[in-house]
Amino acid sequence: MKGLAGKVALVTGGSSGLGEASAMRLAAERCDVMVAGRDEARLRAVVAALRGAAAAGAQQSSGADAAKTPGRFDCVTGDVRRVADCRRIVDATVERFGRLDVLVHCAGVWVEKPSLETTEADWDVVVDTCLKGAFFTDQAALRHMVAQHSGVIVNIASDSGHHGEPGAAPYAAAKAGVIMMSRTLARDHGPDNVRVVCVSPGIIDTPMLARAIAESDDPEAYAAVQAEGYPLGRVGRPEEVAAAVAFLASDEATFIDGVSLLVDGGYCA
Repeated sequence: MKGLAGKVALVTGGSSGLGEASAMRLAAERCDVMVAGRDEARLRAVVAALRGAAAAGAQQSSGADAAKTPGRFDCVTGDVRRVADCRRIVDATVERFGRLDVLVHCAGVWVEKPSLETTEADWDVVVDTCLKGAFFTDQAALRHMVAQHSGVIVNIASDSGHHGEPGAAPYAAAKAGVIMMSRTLARDHGPDNVRVVCVSPGIIDTPMLARAIAESDDPEAYAAVQAEGYPLGRVGRPEEVAAAVAFLASDEATFIDGVSLLVDGGYCA
């Protein structure tokens, strides 16, 4: 993708799933990448994978690509449900790499329960992680991006923010909030040369999906219906979402702002 090499990217929720895939793709685009999450051991494993992939890519490069410097990679722990951690994660990235050009906010949590059984604790953990965390991480990143008059924020929303999601009212509400929040921030900070966009995936083959299947009353039946309603006849792959993230963060998308790009196999068509 044009314009990503040498950029500094922060990926929250970077220890697995869509966050890990986004970090890997940005690293392949020669970005410096900070991955953030709550599990230090898993974050360090991702950093090791990023470095290994970069080293392998450098060995295989030839010609003009061989002269490009591979990215630098690091990790920082934090819980985006805490505003102080949102700020600390962003500040640690700027301190480590000198600036922040791309924020990919992937941190999220899924709780599936009938609405009449959903508790205040269920609501709080989902909304605080998916919506509150997104806003205050974006806010912390914007302070740096506005000052440097450049930057891109890619928030991971969901197709659940575009349609009703049976048995997941807090999640659908939070993701719809992320979409509208991102549109508002795009209008607020377009004049500062900062773009804010969303990627809204459908069901993707991630550890979050694997946990939902394992915790269901009938895992085999639950797994069997995941691709229902998808015109492409399957669930998505993390790297397909990561490709959309990289595109929106790149100079290929410099006139795309405030959108929610559905990566859902046609489910919402």
